[in-house]
Amino acid sequence: MARILRAIGRFLLWIPWPFALLLTGAWALLIFDLSSHSVRVPVHPNPIWELLSNLAHAPLFGTLTLFLAALLLREREGAWPSPRRARILLVLGCVLVYGILDELHQSRTPGRDASPLDVLTDLVSGAVVLWIVFTLGREDLEGSTLLGRLGAGALACFASAALAMLS
Repeated sequence: MARILRAIGRFLLWIPWPFALLLTGAWALLIFDLSSHSVRVPVHPNPIWELLSNLAHAPLFGTLTLFLAALLLREREGAWPSPRRARILLVLGCVLVYGILDELHQSRTPGRDASPLDVLTDLVSGAVVLWIVFTLGREDLEGSTLLGRLGAGALACFASAALAMLS
């Protein structure tokens, strides 16, 4: 698993910066487009549908975070990104701002509404992705460590999506 994820990371870091910027922008436009469509809400309250719709934020914003990380956390000579507070805050700040803009956009779409707890799910998924990226950069990484962190990250995203159901 670590080998596959590292290969994906190396590929994203290999992409020339202008193309990485284009990829990130295209993903942001995809999120914008998805937020532009009305969603049919079930006639009867359905907690599973509600949970899944909130949980959809995690892969969308997790992928955005991955693309932002490949764009903004580049090291010299293609080295794996190392955790630096200012750069982590820059990536998470971008995710936060785009999450807020996405919710504001959704609030103007018929059949959609804005939720600050959806922004929390966006931010949690972004933090999880960075945690995994920096875990993959460890020389002493063991498979059990990666699997444990992937599981904990999935649980954190699930918990934030469940919390978003309360809004």
